[in-house]
Amino acid sequence: MRRALALVAAAVLVAAAAPAAHAAKRVPYKGKTKGGHAVTFALGKGKMWDFATGVPMTCLAIQGGGAPISGAEVWQMRWVKVGLRNYKFSDYVKPSFHYLEVTRNHVISTRKARNGTISGSIRVQYSFLIPKYPPGTFSVYSCLGQTDFNARPAR
Repeated sequence: MRRALALVAAAVLVAAAAPAAHAAKRVPYKGKTKGGHAVTFALGKGKMWDFATGVPMTCLAIQGGGAPISGAEVWQMRWVKVGLRNYKFSDYVKPSFHYLEVTRNHVISTRKARNGTISGSIRVQYSFLIPKYPPGTFSVYSCLGQTDFNARPAR
C-alpha cells in the first residue's frame, strides 16, 4: 500500500514539473523601437514567440486629392525566427489605417548579439483605395513604414 502511494505521489510530482519546465524554456524580452514603441516577446528554441510592437507608418495619396495619414501600425506575429536576413513575406489582414483587409508585404531581419540582446528591422508596405465623390472614383493610398528594434531579457 505504501509503495503504491509513493508511486502515485511521484507521478503527480513529475506531471506537475513538466509544465513548469516547459514554461522555463522561454525567456521574456522587452525593448523599444527606434520610434519609441514597446517591443515584447518571449525567446525560446531560436524563435521570438508572441512578438508585438508598433511600426511608424505614413500613407500618401499617390494620385493626389487626399490628405496624408500617419501613425503606428500594430505589428504582431505568433513567432519570428532569430537570425533572419531580409526575409520577405506577405499576409492578408486588416491594417490599422483601413477598414478592409489588404495584402501587407513585410521584410524582416533579426540577429542575436553575444550579450543576449536581440535586434532587427521591420519594413511594412501596403496600399488601399478610399472611395470619393462622385461614386466610382477613388483615392489610391500607398503606405510604408520601417523601424529598427532592440530588446533585452526582462528582469
